[in-house]
Amino acid sequence: MIKSVLAAFMLFSSAGAYAAEFSLQKIDAAGLKAAEAPVPQVPPAVRADAGVPQDLVYRFQQVYNSLSAIERDLTWVRSDIDRLDGRARQIVQLNSHDAFFQSDLRRMSSDMSRRFTDMQRAAYDLRALLSQAQKSADLNRQARDIETMARDILRETWPGIEDAAQRLEWTVRSGKPELLGYDAQWTASDVSRYARQFSDQARTASYDAQDLVNRTQP
Repeated sequence: MIKSVLAAFMLFSSAGAYAAEFSLQKIDAAGLKAAEAPVPQVPPAVRADAGVPQDLVYRFQQVYNSLSAIERDLTWVRSDIDRLDGRARQIVQLNSHDAFFQSDLRRMSSDMSRRFTDMQRAAYDLRALLSQAQKSADLNRQARDIETMARDILRETWPGIEDAAQRLEWTVRSGKPELLGYDAQWTASDVSRYARQFSDQARTASYDAQDLVNRTQP
């Protein structure tokens, strides 16, 4: 009886060991197949213009941003100059005195000097893009945006702002320095000169922007 029990126990143990070994073999085989299976590759992001350096795209965008800021700054310039001219005419015609005219005229001169410097820098950066331009649909789109902005600046500056500044200079020159300010004529002349220089830079930028559109045309 005892021998029969022992024999049965040994037979049961052998079957269990065989089953466990068989299960481990199946697990190892499954793991081996998983290890051998190729890992799916994620395709790299595709750019619209893969051959265009990103820093060049950035420089195009920077030029556009600079021109856009200049264009926004011009919104009320012509009206401000016309108001100064109206005040100067009133002083001349009424032989009166405006305590704030001279300081406002100096502020206008300073602002026009800053605007000219900003436009000169933007025009220089735009000119630099001409030697770096590549034929690219993306760059061409940016170049067209730049050309539109440069054209809008020129349209706002010439003849509008330039003519307004010239009228202001003539009005101030016709008045008495003791009423308008002893340096008012020089200051008004500076406003007019900065306006002319600004429009010259805007005109150059507009021409260069047209050239940039042609050079980037795919």
